[in-house]
Formats: sequence, C-alpha cells, structure tokens
Amino acid sequence: MKILILGDFHGKFPTKLKRIAKSKDIDSIICLGDYGGGKNLIKIIFKYFKQKWWKVVGKEKAKKYILEDYNAGKKIFRELSKLNKPVYCIFGNWDFNSLLHKERFGNLKLKNYHEIIKQMKNLKYWRRGLREFNGLRIIIFDKMVTAGDYLKKGVLSDKERKKMIRKNKKEIKSLMQYGRRDIDLFLSHYPPYGFFDIVKFKGKNPMNGKHVGFRGFTDFIKKYHPKLFICGHMHEYQGIKNLGNSTIVATGAAQSGRAVILDVSKDKKIRINLIK
Repeated sequence: MKILILGDFHGKFPTKLKRIAKSKDIDSIICLGDYGGGKNLIKIIFKYFKQKWWKVVGKEKAKKYILEDYNAGKKIFRELSKLNKPVYCIFGNWDFNSLLHKERFGNLKLKNYHEIIKQMKNLKYWRRGLREFNGLRIIIFDKMVTAGDYLKKGVLSDKERKKMIRKNKKEIKSLMQYGRRDIDLFLSHYPPYGFFDIVKFKGKNPMNGKHVGFRGFTDFIKKYHPKLFICGHMHEYQGIKNLGNSTIVATGAAQSGRAVILDVSKDKKIRINLIK
C-alpha cells in the first residue's frame, strides 16, 4: 500500500504532485492542512504579526483578502476530489473551521471547510482522534496548537503568555488521552518542539529564530514512541529525524512541489520516500 501525504498547499497544487497522486501506484492520499492562501493576506498577517491586521487594512480590504484566501482553499478541495482516489483531510492553522478566531472569517457568512469537504466526492474530513486505517493504528491531532516559544517570557505580553499557558495545558491533557504504545502513525499539522520548527522567515518577523513546535508532541513521542510522526506547517523544512525509537518526518510544502510517499508492507513496515 502506498500513501501520498501532502500539506501546506496555500492555494497551489503543482502539476508534478497531481501526476503522482493520479498514478496507479498511489492507493490513498492524506492531507495535513493549510489548503487556502492568498499572497496579500499572508504578507499582511506577517507584517502586522502582533496587531489586529484587519483593523489596519480596513474592512473592505480585509473582506477581499479573506475571500481570496477562502476560495483558494475551495479550489484545492475540488482538485483533490477530481483525483478519483480516497483523500483524507485534516486541518492546519490556516484553515477555516469553527475553532478559529472570528477575525479569520471577517464576520462573513462562510461555510466551515469541513462542511465543504462533506459535499465533495472522494474527500473525507478526519477529526482529532485514534482510528484504524488499512491495518495501521493512527492518531490525528490537527488544527492549531501552542507554539513552544510562546510559553517563554518576552515573546508575548504577560497577559497573552498566561492565556497560552492555560491553553497549552488543555491541549496536552487532550493529547495524552490517546497515549498508548502501539501507534503506527501520528499525523499532525504542527511539528514537535525541537524538530523542524525553528522559524526562518525571509523578512521581518518577531518569531524568526524561535521554536514554534508543540512541546506536547515531543513529550508524547518520548513517552509512547509512535513508529512514525508526520507533520507539515513549516515550509522551510523537509526531512527525516529520529527521536528514540520514533521517526519524525516533515513533508515540505505542497505549494513548492514537496510531499512524502509511505510504502507500507503487509507486515506494517514503512518505507519513506521524500518527493522534492
């Protein structure tokens, strides 16, 4: 069985990856989030990283940029649906779902992405949880989690930091309920703290040089040793690292033509192939 794993489309699905996805070798496809994207919105959010960007640019421009972003994601779902393969979708930090801040929707009446996925042929939305998939025992822990260095003094205001500490505790508690030592595959949008998680953004960004991985994932891996942990989020990275008996894989960004193929044997041995 061969599984193609993609993440971080941000509105782009390169022809190279579509060709691989359509090939007879690929049995199923898993997507790790961040489907939509718009250059205007991405630049603005990074430029006004710690400000209320939608107030800075004004109501009309904010509406325009949000719709560009949202519709780019809908386009990716349509393209995935046309592959005529089973596609399993989880969410990242950039996606439109009910748990994101209200400003992400700009007070517009938009359908959540999971509702759109339900209407698409061949697509299935995977929520957080533990499940069996073609003989593999897997954990999905998607959406937004707390960036590790947000918990350090000086990165955020004291008020924001305290809020993040509370949020982080809830996330870790939620994660640990899935703890067991027989996990074949752990899927997340975010990387673990200390692995493929240092920001190397080309331009001014207060998070440059800091870790944005989730400490809870690192603790989970050390304690429960899942065979394989696969993540996206950080466009800067693609690669394979080890932590104890676990292997951590960063897919690279699909928008740049990067992906991962897992070749799973009948005895559940997994070979990793990076698409560069």
